[in-house]
Amino acid sequence: MDQRDLLIKNGKILCMDGGRCADWLLTHDGKISRLGVGDCRPEYISGTVQTIDAKGHTVLPGFIDNHFEVVRLGLECGCVDLSPARNYEQMGQILRREAAKRSVITAYHLDSSCLEEKALPDRRVLDRYCADKPVLIFSLDRHTIMLNTVGILYYKIPFTLPGIQTDANGILTGIFTNQAENRLESNVMDTHSYDDFDKAAALGSKMALSYGVTTVAAMECRGAQAEQAPLRASDFLVRYKDRYPLTIEIFYQTTECKRALEQGLKHIGGALYIDGTMGGRSAALSFDYADAPHKRGWVYLTRDALTQFTMECCQHDLQIGFDAIGDMAIEAVLQALEAAAEKYDVPAMRHRIEHAELITPSQMERAARLGVILCMQPGYEGLWGYPGGMYQQRLGAHYGTTNRFRRIIDSGITVCAGADPPVTHINPLLGIHYAVNHPVPANSATLQEALEMYTVNGAYALFLEKQKGSLREGMDADIVILDRDITQTDPQQLKEVKVDMTIKGGRVVFNRMASLC
Repeated sequence: MDQRDLLIKNGKILCMDGGRCADWLLTHDGKISRLGVGDCRPEYISGTVQTIDAKGHTVLPGFIDNHFEVVRLGLECGCVDLSPARNYEQMGQILRREAAKRSVITAYHLDSSCLEEKALPDRRVLDRYCADKPVLIFSLDRHTIMLNTVGILYYKIPFTLPGIQTDANGILTGIFTNQAENRLESNVMDTHSYDDFDKAAALGSKMALSYGVTTVAAMECRGAQAEQAPLRASDFLVRYKDRYPLTIEIFYQTTECKRALEQGLKHIGGALYIDGTMGGRSAALSFDYADAPHKRGWVYLTRDALTQFTMECCQHDLQIGFDAIGDMAIEAVLQALEAAAEKYDVPAMRHRIEHAELITPSQMERAARLGVILCMQPGYEGLWGYPGGMYQQRLGAHYGTTNRFRRIIDSGITVCAGADPPVTHINPLLGIHYAVNHPVPANSATLQEALEMYTVNGAYALFLEKQKGSLREGMDADIVILDRDITQTDPQQLKEVKVDMTIKGGRVVFNRMASLC
């Protein structure tokens, strides 16, 4: 990586700092030293400087992804991708092909709403395609795991855990949710070694930088052996995050405040599930699912447990990330924060609700008063928000009430964004596209607001606004150069925009044109 100071010239520099724009930018010792309009004056340049001609393209602060998994992203690159499957037969063909070269098959990205059968396969279906090797499949939303018969024997999950589905005869179906899914996921993660995690984190970091992501909020999985396992992904990153070329802010996946404090962390939760998902009909709703009458999902924590946890975090000034999708789960979070606000300065702590897909207008007003940040995933609308998609299948008459960016922003709430990989692709420009091109136009954000989600708002959500998220003198030189002027791009073509160059701490860490050579 080139360590010289940089001069970026001929750019459409969007500083994300009160509407400020510039034509050129200088870096020195990893920081932004000057910005200006017109031509850079020679007296500003000292020593050897690498000049980069932006050619009139947009220059932005490095993107900040606020819902990311560095280690897991890398690990999944070695697993089986089932996203192309549109029915069981196509899924089975992929599994058969992989079974010929693997002793254990671990697969991801299976979305029931994209299957002709409109249901996840049980063990009998999986056995038809692979009956002699363990098969474990994660649903796209990662809240359900499917095992074939050999997989059930191989992973040895205790049959007493909540979330183990059985048929009318009490026989395991091979579909696992809730605590059973969590245990299986943890068992998978606990099989990986230090070298596995190291290689995965290096790969995940490289992938992030190639899409202009320079800072992430890491919400890694934890192992089942919470007290014994030394190589859980979160603990691994606590110890070794500085060896990778990303800024990694860790959200520790526990309800034990003491453990986060012992690690010297400032954030807790992030993937702390308050409810499930709409795909699995376990997100907690105040109304019935349209395709499952009398089913409304559920809140995973009792009111007392959630309030006690919130109080303890506020006492120790820990920022909480609550993972809540349905309006009833969001209600539970807001009630806990309102209780805490009677004793603590809750707005100053910038607590977050991750996803918040079905927040209601009245809840928006309360969240704004509490200073709650919403970490949202605009890419969900690209996956599930189209007419006839999963959102409409599950919500029926309530379709159109998901991810209402326009009303949320107008309510005064700070919105940051993340990909939640592998649920959606890590490319922030896809998220920007779907924030601007929401399938329900009235819910769309403006381009400026969408860019703020991944820059200045992203920094604020991590207490990093004095270092990152905008381009001004003294800030970290984390910079992205796009392949065009995004402000002159047809909004319908935003997903076609590419990152030409990523600069981290004043160093060029990704150059698309060089990578194509």
